[in-house]
Amino acid sequence: MFISINHIPVATGREADFEKLFRERDRLVEKQSGFISLDILKPGTRSIMGGKAESAGNEYQVLTRWKSEADFRAWVMSDDFKKSHARNFDPSMFAGQSYLTLHASVDGAGA
Repeated sequence: MFISINHIPVATGREADFEKLFRERDRLVEKQSGFISLDILKPGTRSIMGGKAESAGNEYQVLTRWKSEADFRAWVMSDDFKKSHARNFDPSMFAGQSYLTLHASVDGAGA
């Protein structure tokens, strides 16, 4: 399995706007060959095992799972990807530049 995680810093007070943007997305990714699942992860808390929990900041993560890296890359190069990312949005919703991390799964129980 191949996993991509888009890390998106959202401006404080704009969380509801960001979540609405994703709830109203076109869902074209869900029709792509090799697509398994998508999760929008809301910022939570972080702690060292047994330690006090503290805010993890305001970084949302968009996690997608794919059968292979080739399937993910085909999505990124597709016309559907361009359509999905062409929506107008207010840039003040964000608190910085998003970034992508890519991962090959070593082991897992499945999504």
